[in-house]
Amino acid sequence: MNFYIVDDDPAIQKILKIIILKNELGIILGVADDGEKAIKEITSLKPDIVLVDLLLPNIDGIGIVNDLRNTDLETTFIMISEVKSPEMISKAYKSGVEFFISKPINVMEVLSVIKKVQEKIQMSNVIASFETAFKNMNSLRVAPDKSELEKKDIKKDVNLILLELGVLGELGHRDILEAIIWIKEQSYSSNQQYKLFDVYKHLKLFHEKNEGTEINISTIEQRIRRTINKILQNIANLGIEDYGNDTFIKYYSSIFDFKEVRKQMDYEREKSPYCGKINIKKFFEGILILLSF
Repeated sequence: MNFYIVDDDPAIQKILKIIILKNELGIILGVADDGEKAIKEITSLKPDIVLVDLLLPNIDGIGIVNDLRNTDLETTFIMISEVKSPEMISKAYKSGVEFFISKPINVMEVLSVIKKVQEKIQMSNVIASFETAFKNMNSLRVAPDKSELEKKDIKKDVNLILLELGVLGELGHRDILEAIIWIKEQSYSSNQQYKLFDVYKHLKLFHEKNEGTEINISTIEQRIRRTINKILQNIANLGIEDYGNDTFIKYYSSIFDFKEVRKQMDYEREKSPYCGKINIKKFFEGILILLSF
């Protein structure tokens, strides 16, 4: 991946260069010691990852990110800072920063954060490819043998994910499990992109067949929605406790929109009256992507 470094301390610039090059993490496209130069060159060079100091002359790190976030750049920003203020960190996250590295520079922390960022970028690329394929290439799919589908224990894998997300005992977890299995099967046997109503209709028939009692579709939808909302709360609380938490990093942008996770984090901190919103279809497709790894 391509890197760009923004820091007004030559020693920090040198340390970061050595870490990136020595560990073969990627290519360094450029270095800047002030915000104006950084904005101009980042816009032109379009690096994958920018390591940017919070405190800079003229335009600080948050100003740089704010200036660039409304462009067509698909750059991930890692903030470098010795500032520990929760308000400043929250301001940085709202600007579009997703990861922090503390000063003084610790080699292991830098390596850990950069590798997490690279994994996040790769996951985003896979999700984008999946969504494109799902929309445009259904007609090219060939149904595999049933035995091939059975090679992977989907039920076990989904249950492990729901356990990690803290909702295995929730009422809607069984609905989510059966929905994922059905969607995965449909993706092989149908040329039509599924609709959520079709998922709920299948779940209604599934419950009535296996439990012998009638259930309406709105009840199923609400159970799923409540469970996914619970997952959003759990993820937000993990992020509040530790932005570097492995479970938080793994799920926050793969099954939710990150801006909604940030809203939920502010809500949990009682800094905002508005909680994050969920997208059930994005959640399902995010789980399907995770199952493919």
